[in-house]
Amino acid sequence: MFFTFSSSHVLRILVFSGIIFSCIKGFGQSKIDSISVLIENERAPAKKAKFQLERALLYKKNNREKAIKDIDAALAYYKDKDEKEGEVDSYIAFGNVYFQSRDPLKASHFDSLAIQLADEISYKKGKATGLGNLGREFITTGNFNKAEDLIEKSIKAEEGFNPQDRDRLAELYNRFSILNAERGNHLKSLFLSEKAISLAEGSKNNSLLSNIYINHANTLSRLTKFDEAVKVHFKVIRLTEKNQDTLGLLRAYNNLGIAFKNAGEYDKALKYYRNSLDLGKIIKNYKSMGLTSVNMATVYCGKGEYNDLDTLYEQGIQYFEKASDLGGIAFANHNYGNFLVITENYAEADKRLLKAYELRNKIGAERPAATSLAILGKSALKQQNWNKAEEYLLAAKEILEKSHRESRSLKELYGYLKTLYTEEGNFEKALHFQTEELELEKTLFTISEKVNTLKIETEYELEKRDMELALQKKKEKLARQRALFIFGGVVLILLIATVFLWLRRRQLKERHQAHITNLSQQHRLSLTKTLKDAEQQERKKIAHKLHDEAGSMLSIAILNLKQIQRDVFKTGSHAEKKLDTTQKILADISESVRNISHTLMPIALEKYGLKPAIHDLVNAVNTSQKLKVEEILEGLDDTSTWSEEFSLTIYRIVQEVMNNIIKHAQASHVLLQVVELENSVTIYIEDNGKGMSGSTNSSGMGLKTIKSNVEYLNGTIEINGSDNKGTFILAELPIVKITEEKISV
Repeated sequence: MFFTFSSSHVLRILVFSGIIFSCIKGFGQSKIDSISVLIENERAPAKKAKFQLERALLYKKNNREKAIKDIDAALAYYKDKDEKEGEVDSYIAFGNVYFQSRDPLKASHFDSLAIQLADEISYKKGKATGLGNLGREFITTGNFNKAEDLIEKSIKAEEGFNPQDRDRLAELYNRFSILNAERGNHLKSLFLSEKAISLAEGSKNNSLLSNIYINHANTLSRLTKFDEAVKVHFKVIRLTEKNQDTLGLLRAYNNLGIAFKNAGEYDKALKYYRNSLDLGKIIKNYKSMGLTSVNMATVYCGKGEYNDLDTLYEQGIQYFEKASDLGGIAFANHNYGNFLVITENYAEADKRLLKAYELRNKIGAERPAATSLAILGKSALKQQNWNKAEEYLLAAKEILEKSHRESRSLKELYGYLKTLYTEEGNFEKALHFQTEELELEKTLFTISEKVNTLKIETEYELEKRDMELALQKKKEKLARQRALFIFGGVVLILLIATVFLWLRRRQLKERHQAHITNLSQQHRLSLTKTLKDAEQQERKKIAHKLHDEAGSMLSIAILNLKQIQRDVFKTGSHAEKKLDTTQKILADISESVRNISHTLMPIALEKYGLKPAIHDLVNAVNTSQKLKVEEILEGLDDTSTWSEEFSLTIYRIVQEVMNNIIKHAQASHVLLQVVELENSVTIYIEDNGKGMSGSTNSSGMGLKTIKSNVEYLNGTIEINGSDNKGTFILAELPIVKITEEKISV
């Protein structure tokens, strides 16, 4: 369930944001003034140079010239005194200042100088810092392979220092997490952000904590864990409020908007985007205002509300221009161009996308530039300009494949290329990119499946651990109480004390046992619910996956048919053989998808309801002519108020019993009765098979599944049978309505 702030809470934040901002400015300025006083009074040149580097890093990006002046003065001193470590620190300071000013190319130049000099003088700390910072710049410019190598080296070096700088390591793991998120490897990104959080726990650097939490929440959003992402974003909000960090609060609102947008909660997303925009106007943070404006336009586009979006995109561009943020201007033009392609304003779209591409190339953002090329290719496709489309798409493909293959941008690009070559009649290339798209989809789907599985296992282990800790604390508390009673009993009459302690101990033991039983039941029900939900989600995912793979196979068959149509009159075309192969593929697909989809999610149940679904199941059994099923279905005509899970459980129980009878009972006749009563449903199934002997295992997986389903719905079940006299199953389930299911959840 998503969290929301009350309107009064939001209003309170907005009213006092101006005051908070002025306090922050005053605080930051006072720190700069304090160091300025130290610089003025310092007589030792070495300490003065050190203070100048510290002050340079405190200046905001609009005071970049003052920061550069301080670093130049410190560097001049270190060069004059031939203090190489000071030179390295000065180059690193230059890198930080230029990176803060969104100039990653200049930042990488100075960090490279720092690494080279640190290597020459064996200054390990300086080299490790330079490597990590250079990796940061390569992430910004889209050179992910180099970034990964540099950050891994920096982490290895930092972990070798004694003592370790936990804040620095947390920052590096956070960068490594961001890198993997950019590559589309969200599972590894999640692991790395959790590692960063564990390192930063207890840190006094609230800015670092906020950045790590924000990245962690964004990763959760990409993994569709929107509830968890929102919880983390609210943790950031509490942290920024505590530290009167208006800029951090503004970013948290914007990220909440992104989380709700990704979850399809467009109205909530717009609410938090507006809060972010209001705070941005108060502190005049034009970069954030530009980002929020573009995100709001994207949400309206997602809702299909296109009116006045041109104005909103233009407004975003103007905000980024005021902030002199080339990357932001490119981002706004890219999204504007994509919107114009959707609305078929191709001339203006191409103009915006080309501008985004040129700006991203200018700042060295290679991979984002490739995504702009891909949308240009999409625009050319829609205009049926095949040559131009091919030029753009192949250029984008070369860059995106070089950066990382596990990318949804690359998957979309393969889809555009498949469409292009299909339209041109080049079926061989179309089939190639169809295959590439499918393989990439499988990879991305597998990662998502793995995340869900690990998440379920982790939740179970955490719940189990918490329960064990709670019980252990309870035992320790009881042990302390017992010791106190024993001590008091020494003073009292021995007989009275003995009787009292015995009664007390028995009472506590019974209460403790009852508590354990209650916890166990709650845990089992919670786990059953979690596993059933996970099972249902995975069934749906597998059904979608079958649909995609079957679609791919159908595409191959269609391509074969087109090739047959083209080559049918050519000698040696093997048209007949291709036709036979295609027909077999189509028949296999039809039978496979029908059987598997019916097993995963009964079509009759979804389309027509419970009663027709059971009737369809009985007909399928009777059609085999190996077993005669006599059915009596009373009621079940209107199940619209029943929960989907309740109807599915009844169907699964009947299906599982039928499967057991077919596999094991050796029966020739079955009586099936499903009767709807006022507040419950009874299921009675009796066969004339071999029954269950005393040696027969009556707790096999099939019966366990049936009992588990009945128990989960608070129902009762009776299973009985004897040798050669058949078996009967009687279950009664209280009806679960849709509103009851929501309340229980």
